[in-house]
Amino acid sequence: MELNKNYFTIREAVKLTGVASHTIRYWEKKTNLIKPIRIGSGHRRYTKKDIENILLIKDLIYLKGLSLKGINKRLKSKATLEKNEQKDLKNDKYIQLLKKINLEIKDIIQKIK
Repeated sequence: MELNKNYFTIREAVKLTGVASHTIRYWEKKTNLIKPIRIGSGHRRYTKKDIENILLIKDLIYLKGLSLKGINKRLKSKATLEKNEQKDLKNDKYIQLLKKINLEIKDIIQKIK
């Protein structure tokens, strides 16, 4: 089965990932990584991102030996790190802008003297 569709049923998700449907639903409840869309009948439709995240969780649990709690903790720390990196980039831009303004002010002062 190929990922040429936008949405997948739970049966298709099982075939694509090799993870049992009850396990996918459990991981869905215990993590923020799997967020299927619910159609009118209440059935789940998984996106390509959901499929990728199911495979990621599967890898982290079965190959790396992490628990769901460990996965959530790792993702939370990763999100915090990314947020801090964004703040650092923003701060660097402000520092560069302030340096430029400082040079312009010094230049203006020199011209006034």
